[in-house]
Amino acid sequence: MASVAHDTLVLPRPRRQLLPAGVLQAAVWLLVVGLIVGPFVPMLYASVRDRPLYEAGGVLTLDAYRQLFSDGAFWRAWVNTIEYASLTTAVAVAGGAAAAILVSRTDLALRRAFGRLILLPILLPPLGLVLGWIVVWGPGGYLTNLFSQRLHIGTLAIDTVPGMSLIEASRLLPVAYMTCEAALARADSSLEDAARSAGASPARVLRSVTIPMLRPALLNSATLIFTLAVASLGIPLLLGTARNIKFVSSYLYLQWTNAAQPDPATVSAGAMMLLLVATLLLLLRNRLLGAEARYVSIAGRAGRNAMLPLRALRWPLAALIALYLVFSTLIPVLGLAVMSVVVVLTPLVAPWHLLTWANWHQLATGEFHRAIVNSLEISLVGAVLATALVAIATLVAHRSRFPLRKALPFVMLYPRATPGLIVGIGFFWTYLLTWGVGSWLRGSIWGIMLAFCVRNLPFAYVVMYPTLARIGEELDRAGRAAGAGWWRTSRSIVLPLLRPAIFSAFILMFVEILCDYDPALFLVKPGNEVIGTTMLSQFIQGTVGPVAALAMVQVGVTVVVLGLGARLFKYGSSSIGVTGGHDA
Repeated sequence: MASVAHDTLVLPRPRRQLLPAGVLQAAVWLLVVGLIVGPFVPMLYASVRDRPLYEAGGVLTLDAYRQLFSDGAFWRAWVNTIEYASLTTAVAVAGGAAAAILVSRTDLALRRAFGRLILLPILLPPLGLVLGWIVVWGPGGYLTNLFSQRLHIGTLAIDTVPGMSLIEASRLLPVAYMTCEAALARADSSLEDAARSAGASPARVLRSVTIPMLRPALLNSATLIFTLAVASLGIPLLLGTARNIKFVSSYLYLQWTNAAQPDPATVSAGAMMLLLVATLLLLLRNRLLGAEARYVSIAGRAGRNAMLPLRALRWPLAALIALYLVFSTLIPVLGLAVMSVVVVLTPLVAPWHLLTWANWHQLATGEFHRAIVNSLEISLVGAVLATALVAIATLVAHRSRFPLRKALPFVMLYPRATPGLIVGIGFFWTYLLTWGVGSWLRGSIWGIMLAFCVRNLPFAYVVMYPTLARIGEELDRAGRAAGAGWWRTSRSIVLPLLRPAIFSAFILMFVEILCDYDPALFLVKPGNEVIGTTMLSQFIQGTVGPVAALAMVQVGVTVVVLGLGARLFKYGSSSIGVTGGHDA
């Protein structure tokens, strides 16, 4: 009888770990929680102290809260903020849901192209788009003057609460689109097919079947958009201040920077109140996400969705979406591009008679040049460090037995519910209280980088977690069965499989850090300027041409990096939709 040779599987001898897995996991947990939650502790302390933290002495008191609550301007700012956020939410959710239904459930013309192009407003730098809106549609904007002086046609006043809401809604509409589109993609069309076979018209199917299935997604996106609108600073500051229309974010910023006698305690108290509202909204959204899981039309894999015929409306509705893209993206970017190469943009003189490269030449000198270099350095280094930290933290949260691991997902998503202004105030007080290291960070670009990284951690997490969830845990068990510890299993098996998601997270982190600005408003000093704060300060001073050129640099870098990332790695749009993209 022939003998059969059996190959013996020889596993490599596990190396001894320098640190036990529990110690490493605890260190990562403490680092993440400390970076995200830690800055709010000194801010809370500053709000209950009778003098600034940089002054010796002092006692605990609630005078700052009493003063804040007795200030009528603060409550008027809240009224304006709620009106602004409500209008923004209504317009963005209605438009985003309609676009999602048209792209996902109808035979809309060019629907595949629109499915990608509709994401542009939330991918491009928000502050640059706002400046483009002002250049074109502002009180002294090019098209505003053209329509009023030449054509005698009135335009929408974008420096009113409804006007500002329209700008923000046009930018946040893709958030509602992505949320609803994802819900429609998960749902099976058999219920809609059954309604059509029973004789229901396409409009009746949408009204009775499709829209009710979207109800949880609509509530989810509405909560997220409302939160982002409440946290908005750029639009209220640039458009509302000139008309004395204050929002909570601009009220706190101006109280700190423009007041004859700044009151840090009152500003910190207002920031704590805004933080509380943002936290409650995040908790509400988490409950809605849990409820959404119960609205499942069918278990298992959905079949191919049947398209509702639009017939004669195919092209008119496509033209309507194209008009939105032109209105929200193309015109503002073109306005910036033209403004960057002319002496002045006015309908009284043709732009080609006013061409100049002086605006671009200014970018090579002084504050503009420092801002570009600093922003690129911060974006590159910050994206590398933040992506590495989030990759390990995601493993601790979902692939470890660490006792406190379940708190990490909520903590890592928390910064996007936190207004960037509050993040900046928190880090300002943190650096002030940590003396040596804090003083160095407060005076360097790395302090700004740390605030930007913390603010944008959710982008890396929401890219990595879905990929990790698709990697079977049996691979971890096989590694442990072979004698490898948690870290070696993660490093040798799980992290290599996460590599595409890690690179995608790096791309998104680079872009988000590059486009961020509001956390730096309380940290910026001469020498550590970044693009966003430079655009904001110089535009307020009236330096429009060079600011437009700087905005075009930011837009150009963003488009190139996102294009490169989309070409090399495929990351889903849902990762952006979960967190809502940049704040305007």
